[in-house]
Amino acid sequence: MYAKRFWIALLLGILTGGVCGFMGNSEIPEEMRTMVFMSSLLNRAFIGFVIGISAWRLGWVAHGIIIGFLGSLPLSVPLIWSPDAGFSVCVLFTVAGIVWGFLIELFTTVVFKAPMKAVLKED
Repeated sequence: MYAKRFWIALLLGILTGGVCGFMGNSEIPEEMRTMVFMSSLLNRAFIGFVIGISAWRLGWVAHGIIIGFLGSLPLSVPLIWSPDAGFSVCVLFTVAGIVWGFLIELFTTVVFKAPMKAVLKED
């Protein structure tokens, strides 16, 4: 595993999770704020983790977008059936996951110069 890439992507996931968790916190009922914050934090950290360990042979743009999309679904899809959220919040969380996935990949690959490396098989 490429350790520099893993740690950068994971830390960026945690950072973006914190930002995402604080955004719109005033709109959430007080008794749910901690749960929503922790859900956002852990979900975005998960996206960073997956970006850090993934070896998909995609361009970095597509890689970040696809992992951001797939990684946000466990958090966003259940919101469809929530009486307090609904479909629009589901879409909002999914789009945010795509944006954060793209940004995590952008900063990891371009800014911090930790691109994906090909996995070599040894016989």
